[in-house]
Amino acid sequence: MNKFLYILLFIVTVDVLNAKETARLVWPPLPDEPKIEYISSVRKAEDLGIEKGFFAKAFEFLFGEEDSALFSPFGIHADKNRIYVTDISLKTLYIFDKKEGEMITVTGSDDETFLYPIDVVSDSKGNIYVTDSVRAKVYVFEKNGDFSYTIAPKQFQRPVGIAISADEKTLYIVDTVASKIHVTTLKGKFINSIGSKGSGDGQFNRPTFIDVADDGKLYVTDSMNHRVQILDEGGKFIDKFGQLGQSIGDFGSPRGISLDNNGNIYVSDTLFNNIQIFNQNKELLMVLGYYGEGRGEFALPEDISIDSDNNIYVVDTNNGRFQIFKRLEIK
Repeated sequence: MNKFLYILLFIVTVDVLNAKETARLVWPPLPDEPKIEYISSVRKAEDLGIEKGFFAKAFEFLFGEEDSALFSPFGIHADKNRIYVTDISLKTLYIFDKKEGEMITVTGSDDETFLYPIDVVSDSKGNIYVTDSVRAKVYVFEKNGDFSYTIAPKQFQRPVGIAISADEKTLYIVDTVASKIHVTTLKGKFINSIGSKGSGDGQFNRPTFIDVADDGKLYVTDSMNHRVQILDEGGKFIDKFGQLGQSIGDFGSPRGISLDNNGNIYVSDTLFNNIQIFNQNKELLMVLGYYGEGRGEFALPEDISIDSDNNIYVVDTNNGRFQIFKRLEIK
């Protein structure tokens, strides 16, 4: 084979690989009408087209540049302008501000650093709430990342998932060891605990994440009971779905949970490495992804967050990234 043919073969191969990499990825696959579309994968701020904040730049100017890539992202929360991601290995909260075009890093309070930051949520004023399962605390920060106060009632054992009530008056904190959901005010006053350990209705076995619907209902991944439970805003049991199994619609280890603006329920499964989507009738609509490191593939997908524009953010922990998808239409 002459040199020209080698070069031509190389060019064709590269073009095929590039086409495969940039081809539109949708679910269900064409020619069916797409409902979900892959948008991008994010390992660092530059992947979103944003820069590090002023203090991060100043630190790097004085002490040298650090690798800003995510390592073991775990919890995620997104609003219209910001994406908040916890990293359990780097013990850091990353705030990707799309509007301001900068990244802010938060590593703890004024007196102590995070040990195991799990989940994060923000309120309409921009205040940020981060659970640390080892510290058994919720850390609260102002919008700019400045530390404000901690929430640490004696009832906390291993706080993990966190959500804010629809009226923004209370916090719901999932405690995986206690197998309860603790309820506090936003300022940290303890109100009560929901549930107990067990497999009955309204009981939990190592629950992990939680989401609150616009109507106030609570959606909880009851991980070791291999199901999702739905409660009213006061914690009263309403419904449940899921069971341990390997059939479509069953769960292995359900973790992250979030609702889109049509009320569809997205549940990540770290054993099956996929996302299952259900409607309000608990009917399975679609399965997204499988094990791998490519686009739309997962290795230990933990938390999920869906913003008001139906952008879907999935933490892909063992791939060191989060992936962004767009809900096009699900009926």
